[in-house]
Amino acid sequence: MKVLFINDSTSSSNWGDRAAAVSLMAMIRQSGGQIIHAITEENLWNSSFGNPSFGFTEAKESRAREMARLCIPPIVLSARRWVLSRRDDGGQDQHQLIPQRWEDFEVAAERVCREQRYGWPVVLRAIGNADVAVIHGASLHGNGIIQRTDLFLTYLIKTRFGKPVVIANHTADLGHPGFRRMAEHVYPLFDDVVYRDPISAERWASKCGGRFAADTAFWFEPTAREIWAPLVARPTYFDVWPDTAAFDPSQPYLCVGGSSIFHEREDWESVFNGYALLVQHLRSVYSGTLVLTASAELDLPVFRPLAERFDLPLVGVMTPIQQAVDILGNADAYIGGRWHPSIFALRGGTPLLALSSQTFKMRALADMTVPSSATFDALDLGREAKAIGRQVSLFLEQGSDLRSRLKAWAEEMAERSWDNVAFLRRYLREWSAADPAAGL
Repeated sequence: MKVLFINDSTSSSNWGDRAAAVSLMAMIRQSGGQIIHAITEENLWNSSFGNPSFGFTEAKESRAREMARLCIPPIVLSARRWVLSRRDDGGQDQHQLIPQRWEDFEVAAERVCREQRYGWPVVLRAIGNADVAVIHGASLHGNGIIQRTDLFLTYLIKTRFGKPVVIANHTADLGHPGFRRMAEHVYPLFDDVVYRDPISAERWASKCGGRFAADTAFWFEPTAREIWAPLVARPTYFDVWPDTAAFDPSQPYLCVGGSSIFHEREDWESVFNGYALLVQHLRSVYSGTLVLTASAELDLPVFRPLAERFDLPLVGVMTPIQQAVDILGNADAYIGGRWHPSIFALRGGTPLLALSSQTFKMRALADMTVPSSATFDALDLGREAKAIGRQVSLFLEQGSDLRSRLKAWAEEMAERSWDNVAFLRRYLREWSAADPAAGL
């Protein structure tokens, strides 16, 4: 069973992007699929689908960009990419190949089938060679280029090639009217629709089809603390350049993370001040170590200065995923507004204090675990600090009973996450039954 994988985000610095793609691709392979071609997140962002170049010049430029990402504030790089993607040159032209309205889908499909630039021949051959396409949907919100391209590729695959298409592991926040109109027409074309949170399923399953299954990132599991802590307590073990994270994991610690809602902040100073007040209050009610976890580049403008001011360990964005899972899964609590780090924490039984995020998904996760707990405003943590401190104390009072319940729930979610590839397993069984030699 040859699979075209759309939205391979393993090259992203974001922990969640990497974790979700790694786990979904592992599930595809373990279900009998062979990924013959992957369309990357960068392909989707650039609307360019050709094979990567490995020339000397490109390699040097790539390294220079990576160094810039480490040294330049992420918001500057994001702004630059936003501007470059809209320049009046070829880049703008290739973006225009992706329709911005549902009414333009058919004309756009005709055009890209004739297009000989931007790697379209490569992606069209890959579609033709594949038996099925799997879209790692992630977060479909707004009306961005990646979200629109996911839907347009689905339309192209179904109308021009008649191949099965699955969209899995995704949140559908269809608030933008133009994107919602696209979704209402394209979702019925999918052969399987799998939402990663129950709110998406409740809102859209009746109109767009599909069902809830747990996020594939539940596939990752933290190791037991008694085995893990003695090994990783060695000096510099958690120091992933350029950040340092000196703490003893055998002693009590809790983790504080960022939020996707940072995209909507008015300024960085107010966010930093809110976190500073939260840190100060937590130190007055919690005697263990506070560990900062920057799971996305957008967290760094707050967390690096915060780590310096308060001399806190910072687990940086370049930390390997399994290591991040072990850290969060063995913490006393996790305070954060990012979806996948919350899953890493819950997988080990770590209680979640959910901060607000760019979509409703953190509220959904909180409701699935401790429904009576609040979601705190990540952009006003100074006001929320005392309430967060009370919730931390409440969770710690519940001790091992709460941890055991959360861990058992997360283990159940890990089992349910395999429903993301249920269509592939069914397809392979039917395919093999129809042609026993094809499965060999």
